[in-house]
Amino acid sequence: MESFELRDADAALLEQIAALAEIIWHEHYESILGVDQVNYMVKHFQSLPAMKAQIANQGYRYRGVFHQGQLCGYVATALNPEYLFLSKLYLAADARGLGLASKVLAVLKEEAKAGSGRIQLTVNRFNANSIAVYQKWGFVTLREEKTPIGSGYFMDDYIMELDCRK
Repeated sequence: MESFELRDADAALLEQIAALAEIIWHEHYESILGVDQVNYMVKHFQSLPAMKAQIANQGYRYRGVFHQGQLCGYVATALNPEYLFLSKLYLAADARGLGLASKVLAVLKEEAKAGSGRIQLTVNRFNANSIAVYQKWGFVTLREEKTPIGSGYFMDDYIMELDCRK
């Protein structure tokens, strides 16, 4: 059995990804954002209806990350003429540190090279561990952005980019 696999999300897998997203978001972001904002963001950006809307209206592609046949994370991307947008890359706590995120990035780099050769993402400014990983991979910070998302909440992010042509 392949130890790493990315699978395009059909309806059943998308439902599993949404359930996993709720777990990952609560364990990872409550200390950064607080439980109320995490609940809000899961409902509006990480729930099954939100994911279906992103696919239908924004051209998102969701894929499950599998390790030894088990779903352990997910990635969502959207093509933009200027870059491949890496919207989401999340792994369950017990799947971190296995090199899976690096394997996902390798796939995304190849996809980006078929287009503009660049990958962009947003990352919460207070998510130090993820920022460190992205910097290790060669992403550079382009700018800061504070975006209102409703109900008085904001996304307080860095916009980072990786040039895959180098």
